[in-house]
Order: sequence, then structure tokens, then C-alpha cells
Amino acid sequence: MFSFLTWMYLHIEDSRTNHYDDVRNFVESENILNNIEEVVRYNGESPIYIVNGEGSYLFVDLEANEVLATIASKDMIGINSAQKSVTECNECELIDTRLAYEENRPVWEVTYTDESNRYVFEYIDLENGREVQRFAFRQAKS
Repeated sequence: MFSFLTWMYLHIEDSRTNHYDDVRNFVESENILNNIEEVVRYNGESPIYIVNGEGSYLFVDLEANEVLATIASKDMIGINSAQKSVTECNECELIDTRLAYEENRPVWEVTYTDESNRYVFEYIDLENGREVQRFAFRQAKS
């Protein structure tokens, strides 16, 4: 059983990260960035790879071999600004905040539970801080 669980974990982890080298190679071969610090994957409508390096973030659609957006770190709102609706709510609990790509633009994805105990995904535009969209889901009562 332990061997199976180990194999399953390794298989899932490998499938999650197996295209990171392909993304690095694409970005470097196109001379977009030479010094890549990090690659992460966002699963929206299709997988989008977010590449951090040289003071910028690139949002890459590897299937289309296309950079969808590039934004300099200095032009982004900070993570604290993205979490504003959560921090202003006394009964809300922050779960996670990460970069994402929704509605054809780079956004912050802020995940939290709200005052009604709903699980909320809020998408905040990276440049202007405006809400792009929000989904709230009622949680099953236990």
C-alpha cells in the first residue's frame, strides 16, 4: 500500500511539473527572458504557465507556443492590495493568494471563506486592482 501511494504521489507531481522545462526552453529560445527564477502552472480553461524572471511575469500558453501577457513587477498591485476584501472583513478567512490568468488577463486569485462561510474565488486585475470576477460556493454542512 505504501509503495502504491508513493508511486501515485510521484506520478501526480510529475504530471503537474513535467512541462516546466518545455516552458523554460520556449521562453529562452524566443529570447524573452534569459534568467528565469520560477515557473508555476495555473489551471484555468487551459493550463497557463507563469514565468518569473528579470523583474517580470510572463503568462505562457505552451500549447499555442504563445506569451499571452507580460507584466513588470513594478506595474503590479501588491498581494496585500489584492487581499483587501478579505482583510476588511472581520469574519473572512484567507486561504490562498496566487497569480492566475482569467478573462484573458493576468490576475490575482484570492481564495477565502466569507462571512456566510462560503468558499470564494475572487479574481483581481494585476494592474488596476479592480475585481474581474468572483465565485462563491456554499459549503456542505457536516
